[in-house]
Amino acid sequence: MTAAITSRENERIKYTAKLLGKPAFARSEGRFVVQGVKLCLDAAQAGLAPETVYFTEKAAAKWPAIARLDCEKILISESVSEKLSGQKSPQGVYAVCPMPSFGLDEINPAGRYLALEEVQDPANVGAALRSAAAFGFCGVVLTSGCADPFGQKAMRGSMGAAFKLPIFWTQDLPGLLRRLSGQGMATVAAALRGAIDLREYRYDGGGLILAIGNEGNGLTEQAIDACAAVVKIPIRGMESLNAAVAAAVLMWELGGRLDG
Repeated sequence: MTAAITSRENERIKYTAKLLGKPAFARSEGRFVVQGVKLCLDAAQAGLAPETVYFTEKAAAKWPAIARLDCEKILISESVSEKLSGQKSPQGVYAVCPMPSFGLDEINPAGRYLALEEVQDPANVGAALRSAAAFGFCGVVLTSGCADPFGQKAMRGSMGAAFKLPIFWTQDLPGLLRRLSGQGMATVAAALRGAIDLREYRYDGGGLILAIGNEGNGLTEQAIDACAAVVKIPIRGMESLNAAVAAAVLMWELGGRLDG
């Protein structure tokens, strides 16, 4: 084990703090940081082998499994832990992991996928990922304007689902939807314009991609037009649903129910 780090100005600590606080930097470096013992162990169990784990003496005593991880292990002071966490009483465990990368050509035309367009709230992105994993979806497509699924708030919301599902990035969701439709996948947009009641839509299995739009504006017209079907969830007393809630309802109906 490397000697303990006690300085908050240590270069490795400053680098790790930058990974934590700047999603664009983390993506450019191909690394992200997981906070907390459960998510650290979940990441390792999902195959995202940590490169380095930082932990305090208290954390090592409370969760000995952390010290058994097969990677570089560095002890840090409570003060350094607070700098990394930004909280007064953190768990004191931080794992630097390689960021997984998947190409759009790896999408299986026979699988079920969720696509999020410009969903900017990290809690919504995390919750949608969690539902996608729970309902047996094969992966999630994100546009460049979506919140970072490996950011701290999104990871807490996904409860480790970001480690278990392939995450794909696209600069052209309408083009991807048209290409996947040409490969035989059912393409479904959640929107109001030209929509049919969800209860009228028939999906009997096979490849599918479900597109959910931005919290305020919904899907772009281009994304809607690229889908073969447009559905809406029947609701009463409110104009719309939270993006993550809508995604969960639709994923349950479009596949989750068949699996259950």
